[in-house]
Amino acid sequence: MVQTPFSTSNADFRLSNKSRNIPQQFMFPGYTQVKSVIHKMQRPKISTIVSSIDTGRSKSMFSRMNISKNDNIRPYELRMARDAIANVIRQNEDNFIFGDTESVSLSDVNDTDMKVPYAIPTSNFFTSLDESKQHDASPHNKNSISIPENSVQDTNNNIFVNSIFVSNKNIALNNTYDINLNNTQLPKLSKSSYEVDLEKADFLIEEAPAAIEASFYNTTEMVPYICTALHEAKADIDAQEKYSHLDIEPAWMVKKQFWNEIYESRYESLMRSQKWPPLKVILIPRSQIYTIWKRSFESLHNDTVRRIISNIVKKLQFYPNLTFSWNEVSHLSQWWKGARQKTRAAVRRLIKEGRLEITSGTWVETDESVSHLFGIIHQLIEGHQWLQHHLNYSPDVAWLTSSVTHSPTMAYLLSASGITNLVVTNLHYSWQQFLTEYQNTDFIWVQNWDLDKSTHTDLNEVLKKIGNERYPKHSVVTHYLQFNSEGFQACGPQGEICATEFNFANINNNLDISIFNVKERSERLLEQYSKTGTTSPHNVVIAPLGDFFSYEVQTEFDFQYNNYEKIAEFVNNNRDIYKAIIEFGTAKDYFDAILSSQTSFPTLKGDFLNFADISDGSPAYWAGFFTSRPQFKILLRRLQSTLRSTEILFSFAVNYGTFKTYNASELFELLLNAREVVARLQDRNVVSGTLTSRAMRYVHTQILNTVKDCWRIQEVSASLLSSKEGQNKIYLEKYVYKDGEFISSFKSITPGDQIYIFNSLNQERTEVVELLTKHPNIRIVDHNKKEVTIQINPIWKYNYENKIKISKQFFKIIFVVTVPPLTFELFKVKKTYDSTHSASTLYCKVCHFDGILNFSFDIRPIKEGDIQIENYRHRLIFDEYSGFLKTVVEKLTNTEKVVYLDFGAFRSSHKNSGMFLFNTNYTKPLEDILFPFTLDSKSKSIIIISGTITTEVISIYGALLQHSVKIFNLINSPLSEAIKFETKLDYEISPKNRDLEIFISIQTDIANGNPPELTIDNNGFQYTPRTINVSNRIESNMYPMTNMVFIQDHKNRLTVVTDHAQGVTALQEGQITVMLDRRILFDDSRGSGEGLADSTATYHTHYILLENLIEPINRYEDILSRNGLRLPSLSAIYLANTLNYLLDVFFIAVREVNLCHFAFRPLIKKSFPCDVTMINFRVILNEGAPTKYCPNTVLLVLHRQSFTCLIHHTFLRCNGEASLRLDKMFYNIGAVFQTNLVGTNEGVPVTILNQENFSPMEITTLRIYFRN
Repeated sequence: MVQTPFSTSNADFRLSNKSRNIPQQFMFPGYTQVKSVIHKMQRPKISTIVSSIDTGRSKSMFSRMNISKNDNIRPYELRMARDAIANVIRQNEDNFIFGDTESVSLSDVNDTDMKVPYAIPTSNFFTSLDESKQHDASPHNKNSISIPENSVQDTNNNIFVNSIFVSNKNIALNNTYDINLNNTQLPKLSKSSYEVDLEKADFLIEEAPAAIEASFYNTTEMVPYICTALHEAKADIDAQEKYSHLDIEPAWMVKKQFWNEIYESRYESLMRSQKWPPLKVILIPRSQIYTIWKRSFESLHNDTVRRIISNIVKKLQFYPNLTFSWNEVSHLSQWWKGARQKTRAAVRRLIKEGRLEITSGTWVETDESVSHLFGIIHQLIEGHQWLQHHLNYSPDVAWLTSSVTHSPTMAYLLSASGITNLVVTNLHYSWQQFLTEYQNTDFIWVQNWDLDKSTHTDLNEVLKKIGNERYPKHSVVTHYLQFNSEGFQACGPQGEICATEFNFANINNNLDISIFNVKERSERLLEQYSKTGTTSPHNVVIAPLGDFFSYEVQTEFDFQYNNYEKIAEFVNNNRDIYKAIIEFGTAKDYFDAILSSQTSFPTLKGDFLNFADISDGSPAYWAGFFTSRPQFKILLRRLQSTLRSTEILFSFAVNYGTFKTYNASELFELLLNAREVVARLQDRNVVSGTLTSRAMRYVHTQILNTVKDCWRIQEVSASLLSSKEGQNKIYLEKYVYKDGEFISSFKSITPGDQIYIFNSLNQERTEVVELLTKHPNIRIVDHNKKEVTIQINPIWKYNYENKIKISKQFFKIIFVVTVPPLTFELFKVKKTYDSTHSASTLYCKVCHFDGILNFSFDIRPIKEGDIQIENYRHRLIFDEYSGFLKTVVEKLTNTEKVVYLDFGAFRSSHKNSGMFLFNTNYTKPLEDILFPFTLDSKSKSIIIISGTITTEVISIYGALLQHSVKIFNLINSPLSEAIKFETKLDYEISPKNRDLEIFISIQTDIANGNPPELTIDNNGFQYTPRTINVSNRIESNMYPMTNMVFIQDHKNRLTVVTDHAQGVTALQEGQITVMLDRRILFDDSRGSGEGLADSTATYHTHYILLENLIEPINRYEDILSRNGLRLPSLSAIYLANTLNYLLDVFFIAVREVNLCHFAFRPLIKKSFPCDVTMINFRVILNEGAPTKYCPNTVLLVLHRQSFTCLIHHTFLRCNGEASLRLDKMFYNIGAVFQTNLVGTNEGVPVTILNQENFSPMEITTLRIYFRN
């Protein structure tokens, strides 16, 4: 790493007093000139929030230049870097030796007596001729680049040289295994080939080689990838563009209703028009239920929902024209387990008659903003497979009215599942007015990337569309259920009339319909239905009959049916007078009616993620739950990753026939239960983190139990796949060690153990593995018997005395692995006499040892000045006072980029703020949470850990915040491009830090527009550009991201990749503000009855990518690039996949190392194409299978993840072929059928997937039959 050395003159190592009295300044002075639009009640907008930021932790912020001007965007003058961290190596000078005291502090050593252990040398990444001659004694491996300038040669000492790991793109042919190798030809652990080195002397003083080769079997065919640029589809309504122009604070807001005399006038006019079609009202009895919220699933089902379903079946048989619409499968499947065969037959008969409709087919109704793609697809498949197996039924209509956000991802997934009709509600009140005003409550929802109008679709056939008039392939007819209600209030603009006067279950307030009042009652109800009919041109209305947990008692059915039947009979008998008809029906009946009467609908693209209600006359934005309980969201994402790995390993175990000699009935039961639990936890109240504290404890137990079951299945499947044929001993144990997540029972490795690593991705991955050990003097050998470069880091803990205690008992072992796709690799842990050459170097002023250390780390003081660290790609410069990143220098182009990091908080309002809602305090919207630490320099600390593989700078602000910035000493890997942020946030015990919503802010010099534009993913599936309207309140500009967000101008792009759903926004140009955590003690009156006071320590992981865009060479290319679909880079997709789907690490104890038969175990023949990602690979299992049943059918779900052509993809290590031949990919393939997404239709036979049958951005499912 190239560094600028600091002066070797004696200097005071203590922090200068001048840092303690930093004058307060505006964070971004230039933006005080941004125009502010003052709205009613002087609500602060984003622009005024920016000018009110009050902070001043860093001298580099004092520049008075206008940061809004691109030519003055470099406010940071480079000071002499006092601690520029080079690629630090062990020196032959003496280290600090600590005596036998219980705790020894570096600060206890007298500065005047301290011998400076070294002067950080200047070095270049590529050595000069003279420098290379000086180090010819150590031969260099061509696959590794070392930095010899930092080594010290001494005839009496070893030469310890750090090396940079190379993921080599040109491995020699003899290191590539034949794709046609069978199992017996794969590398194995035998006494003759591998275990012979067990007898080697492990206690020699080992000299680290100058460079350690990164050897691995390369399963990737290096076929050049041809990037295909995608263009954005056109639509009549662009939801994001339209939302930016809607009046989100209209005058009628205080009345809580947009319906006024204008709509009344239109209603009266249409009623008099002879051309206005007759009114048709479809009565749909429904019951709104939850899977989990205030109570557990079992409690809700046994106490309430079970009776509701039983009543439905009984009353539908009793009333021959009564209908009912049910919307989820989790409770239905639970009820089915206890139902008698006669009752089951009745359900099948009612469904066949069309009177019992099951909509959506989802296991639960999830939230569409914070759910990840895997979770949504999993619960879709789980629900549809259950319906297919038990009821031979596939839904025709989706009913998504529980979620307050609506994503185009869900519309696409429904279309791919065979559903082209959708009912939604809960839109922003301004959207509600817009759709009503223009009679667009029915529209065709299209994908912004879907340009395919040639594929046959049922929708185009029904509407008789031909040629260019055809709607795109994945179009969905969408109906907005008016007035943001899915119950009685959806009847009309005065919905309270229906809810109070026409909810006949409330027998205390409502009189039954009789011959004496039927006319008056019918006309009063018909007025509301008629007004609703004017919101669309076809005058067909859905009238839901039901509310939360309706029809728990049988008499409720009697009251509702008998009274509405009397109203319907009266109106229908007088249809010539009222020009109306009322009848019981289903949602399918509604779409059949409108598609037969209307042949054209407006198209709409985009999403509806900005939901706000006005129940109290002021906007209440449902944007708080984007961030609520982040640690819980991380656990859910890890649970999904665990299930996915379990499904994949289990499927390959079936593929290889390993269960033929093993009784897997126990595993079948565990897997079926795990699938159900993970699908159930996709409920919108779970994934959004808005459960009550009592329900949270229940869900935590569910997660931990399910994870343990999945680990058991993984251990069995992986053990059988890696053992000799006929050997059924389960010897692998899951190894999980990660702060803030669930941890396996075994955490510490010892010499003699083996580590078995599985890559569940279908692409090669290079990653850093961290292991915990009590034995630092170890080395790691790969399956080629070659030693792996390791780094030994200390385990440390910050205490309340503002000291950093370094553990004397535990150490962290770090090493780099490159694992081919869907492959096992073995690594052996061996003992060595001395591994201090692998120890990292620490820079720290307040580090203490927890007792006497039996392993020596080189600890050095942090001197004054900015801090620099670097790898071959970047040089990072950190502010000396805050310890936060402020500048990144791209070394290949010698370009300096501003990447200024800071932390702050929005102060919550006491109104419309809580578990669901986000609302800032309008008198003081922003809080400088780190300001108290600037008053006392001893209350914050900086520790730098520099080693062979990683270098990180950690800033510690008491117990509140620990922030680490890490770079990787790798090349030819996306990790070498990335900067990793790891943030630990701890609100401590309530009510500390109450009413604060903490964020991390990244300010750059990227000119992404004014107003700024962010591109944010939708559920990890697609990407939507969003313009931040700085004249509006910040709450209306908060968006959810589940995978990544990026900003760009014509030259540069910054991407932030996350491991869980978070809120994201921007306060000004060039900025990304990511929400981290919230603590709000207020109840927002949205049902939970609680605030958010149970905050725990949260661990956030982000990758930052700084990428250069390819500049167009002519005006034509410039136009194409501006009109192209906004997509992430391949590196960003790779990093997102690695965060979503972690490496699976298994532990082999010393006594069982002989049981591993394969040191290297690829499960596929060749790599997948670069843009194809395996979402899931799951065996088709059904309840009640015979004990010795051995499945042979799987569903393979693939996603063609398109990426931008505007960025050079220099680290491609994947197959560039556009087609995928399945028999060349998998073993034992019998037959393959391409089905719908959920695998319920027959499908078409297929052998090759290409751009024709598997287009960019699409997801496809294959049903594969194995031959065994």
